[in-house]
Order: sequence, then C-alpha cells, then structure tokens
Amino acid sequence: MSATDNYRSALQRLITNTPINIQPPYTINKDTVAIEAGRKRGSIKKSRQEFKELINDIQAAAKARATAFDSVVQPTPHRANTARQVHHRELQTIKSELELALQKVVSLVEENHRLKLEVENLTKEKSIVNSFPLNLTSSTKGNGLKD
Repeated sequence: MSATDNYRSALQRLITNTPINIQPPYTINKDTVAIEAGRKRGSIKKSRQEFKELINDIQAAAKARATAFDSVVQPTPHRANTARQVHHRELQTIKSELELALQKVVSLVEENHRLKLEVENLTKEKSIVNSFPLNLTSSTKGNGLKD
C-alpha cells in the first residue's frame, strides 16, 4: 500500500467516524489524516505534487463535516438554554424548600419558647403550693418547737 493510499484510507476512517489512532472529538485536516495514517504531524505537505489531490479531498471532507456539524450544533444553544432553565427551576425548588424549612424552624422556636414559659409558670405554681405544708407536724420537726 502506498503512502497516498494509506492517507486516503485514513481519511475515509475519519469521514466515517471510525478512527483507529485518533480519539474523538477531532477535526479533519492534514495533520489528523497524517496521524490517523500512522505518520507524523506535518507529513502531508502542499509542496508535494502527489498530495495535491489528497489535500483537496481533505479540504472537501473538512467543509462537508463542518456543514454537517453546524446543522447538528445549531440546536446546542437551545439545549444550553434548556439546561439553564432546568438549573433555574431546580434552584427555585431548593429556595422554596429552604423557605419552608425556615418557616418550620421559626414555628418550632416559637412553640419551644411558649412551652418554656408554660413550664416556668407551672413550676412557680408548684413552688407556691409546696411552700404551704399540708402536714403541720412534719413541717415543725427540727425547728425547735414542741409537739
């Protein structure tokens, strides 16, 4: 297989998106064709007459791919806009969930405060009730008074 045939088969693999030596994403140009053919970058030169037709084929394939790629890529801004809208909706959902959580926290803090006041009032009432002994004999023991 001659070098030109090797370059042509490499170009065909790049056109059909079945490269062996190059990882996608890639652009079709002289360097990628050379690397795909197993040669060094820059091995396809314009100054060589044997590569004139190959270079024209590479340029035509690059234009065809760019045209096809442009038709596929045009919806990308829409997708990006859609992705942005999705993220915006997620952010709004998270914000509303945060707002609900904060409302619950405030409600629980208020309830906790109310219950503390209630406990304080009940302990005051209990201390008032406990300050008046029910059994007179038990309260006078140890105070020096006779029974």
